[in-house]
Formats: sequence, structure tokens, C-alpha cells
Amino acid sequence: MMRKKVYGEYQVPKCPFCNSVATIKNNQGIPVCPHHKKEQLENLKCSCGATLDLMQGKYGPFFKCINCNLINYKKGLELNGYPLKSINDL
Repeated sequence: MMRKKVYGEYQVPKCPFCNSVATIKNNQGIPVCPHHKKEQLENLKCSCGATLDLMQGKYGPFFKCINCNLINYKKGLELNGYPLKSINDL
């Protein structure tokens, strides 16, 4: 059941590696859990086949593609199979 949003609540960031609550940021500036502090997102591809560049903005991380322009952080992760289904996928 969905509950109504309350003023002042915010979105809780999730770790792209294990989908748990992200409390810190790694070297790339991506919110991650403490277990994946040293992990980095590498070789991310867009749906058009070009590489995605990770950018930092006022509202958090996002991706930039040469052909498609700006891509949402969540959509960019989904295109590349994140969050990972198991730890063996690293």
C-alpha cells in the first residue's frame, strides 16, 4: 500500500552494487554502502553503444552520452545491469 508523501521527507539513496542503504560516497562521488567504498563503476555503455561519462551536478550524479546527451543516473545504471543481482557479478 502506498502512503502519502509528507513534506520534509527525502529519498534514501541505494548502493548500486548491493541495493542496500548508501551512507558514504566513493572516489567517483557515487553514494555507496560501506562495504563497496573502494568499488567503482567502469565501462558503462549507453543504449546507442557510446560510453557514458559520470558527471556530478547540483542534484547528484548523472551520466552524459556523446550521442544521446544527458541520461538520468538511475536509467544509466539500469542500462548496464546495476544494481547487481549477486556479489559474484563484480
